[in-house]
Amino acid sequence: MDTRDTLRQRLADLADPAGSGPLLASGRVSGLVVRDDGTASAILAVDGLTRQQATALEAEIRQRLAGAPGVAQVRIIQTAERPAASARPGAPGGAIAGVRHVIGVGSGKGGVGKSTVAVHLALALARRGHATGLLDADIHGPCVQILLGIAGRAQADAERRLIPVEAHGLKVLGMGLLADPDRAVAWRGPMIAGAVVQMATGASWGALDVLVVDLPPGTGDIHLALAQKLAPSGVVVVTTPQALAVADARRAVALFEQLEVPVLGLVVNMAELALPGGQLIHPFGPVDPGRLARETGAELLATLPMDPSLVPLCDAGTPPASGPVPHALDDVAGALARRLGL
Repeated sequence: MDTRDTLRQRLADLADPAGSGPLLASGRVSGLVVRDDGTASAILAVDGLTRQQATALEAEIRQRLAGAPGVAQVRIIQTAERPAASARPGAPGGAIAGVRHVIGVGSGKGGVGKSTVAVHLALALARRGHATGLLDADIHGPCVQILLGIAGRAQADAERRLIPVEAHGLKVLGMGLLADPDRAVAWRGPMIAGAVVQMATGASWGALDVLVVDLPPGTGDIHLALAQKLAPSGVVVVTTPQALAVADARRAVALFEQLEVPVLGLVVNMAELALPGGQLIHPFGPVDPGRLARETGAELLATLPMDPSLVPLCDAGTPPASGPVPHALDDVAGALARRLGL
């Protein structure tokens, strides 16, 4: 039996305290998944419940899930003000006012160049004439502001809604534009997830065709919150050809599939490096599209080279519009735009 089915079975006879019938049928619980480290995660919508009811319900769910085979610990995120039923994963619009599509860019592990891919994908969408925003959801390691050369802080309007910073044709928000850049953000998971949702839904984005969300590496609370609260049209998963990175990418793909978020495809980064004499080497091993498809179950969207000329430009906050990486992601942006009907 699938682990998610096992968890659902343990909650099958639990009633919704608000009197809406069985808990699972009411849609109050979503995002049920067991990660490889034995952490069972769930999102609990507490709309219409008193604080005492929500606390008691969470304790009951926690106790039931803790007894499931293979579960070492239980993590539950409480949310409120659920989006309308039409704002489901994969459905355009509805979760964020004015935003037609939300696309997540994630990775199973860090160090694969995910943020660089997210920034250049957003820039490619903007170059194609689509109104594009970029949200840096990596609370602990925000870097989008560096890659785009943004200095200073984001401001708020008269209604206390965050005003995204405009740079390179994008509307941009992230913790790097809100907090002291030299201070570490030592927050726990549920607080981080809440902050990301607040940045996304509590900002004055205006009319956007696409909001690209640069997710933190791994599979955690922010990923669950993205699926449950932001109604993404899909995610792009970034990896290198290295077997270790591909294994983590496979887990990321599996999580999004369990959360019923469409996986738009795979971007393989740093696949090859051109030496001064013209010889190509593969630092992380050769790319085998067939193997990647079999191991991850995701379509290969693009293979990106290691481009040393990109490093100083990105460090200086002046991302180029031409070159092998931007050109490859232009093609990806075109494919995604066609798929989303932009």
